[in-house]
Amino acid sequence: MKKGKKQLWLALIIYFILSLPCFADLKVILCDNKYQKIAPVPKAIGNGQDPKNNLYWAVAYGFKTYFAKQKECQVVQINRPRSGKILEEIIYKHQDKDVYLIAQAYNGKYINNTVDDFIDYSAGKKAKAFKLDNKTVIAGGSADLVIYIGHDSLMEWSWKKYLPDSWRWETLSKEQQEKQKSRYAAVFACKSQQYFTSPLSRLGITPLILTLHRMAPEAYSVHAMINSWLNGESKADIRLKVASTYSQYQKLSKPALHIFTTEYSQ
Repeated sequence: MKKGKKQLWLALIIYFILSLPCFADLKVILCDNKYQKIAPVPKAIGNGQDPKNNLYWAVAYGFKTYFAKQKECQVVQINRPRSGKILEEIIYKHQDKDVYLIAQAYNGKYINNTVDDFIDYSAGKKAKAFKLDNKTVIAGGSADLVIYIGHDSLMEWSWKKYLPDSWRWETLSKEQQEKQKSRYAAVFACKSQQYFTSPLSRLGITPLILTLHRMAPEAYSVHAMINSWLNGESKADIRLKVASTYSQYQKLSKPALHIFTTEYSQ
């Protein structure tokens, strides 16, 4: 990781506590046959209130199961919030880098809340403190990278319901604009470029990975993106790594570059 880039990430959160590491904040909306307009999946893996068996969290390529097999991702803490909106929350620490990843499994019934939180955090709002044994880490709206995984509910609902008109680039201070330029957002959901460009581009946050077609939002693509990003690779290289990994697991003959993009739509 290049020294200059790490200093840039630290600048985003130095207001809270000096010398904090960088963060990724990841939101997984559990697959839900009942509450989401999706092509039905088997009942056992399509229960959005059951994180232990859910398609996007617990099966082989669900986030929790897949990341449990990645040696560089060490589980620091597992929380089960009482609110009901978030069913499980895992905090990971990278083995070799001063980086934390907060992954939250949202109840499939609350997909609108998930999108709402994702856009809030992408706007730099609602910084959230997580208390660990020997330190407090600040993520949420102060995360360097914010990720959404799951069904694209904006295909059914207007993005405007999630984003107050006052939260747009023109209303930000110069300092906020500079912070937003160095922050990243990614959406692993069907056709996310088409549906998430309008809200995210209004916030000035930089797109890292968006999608152009229907796709399987499974953890291997997310893992490839995060590793490439942490290694300071270019957006073009990150896209290639994600597309190649997706094709490997989906058994496609060549990198799925037609599915992934690193830019907003024009």
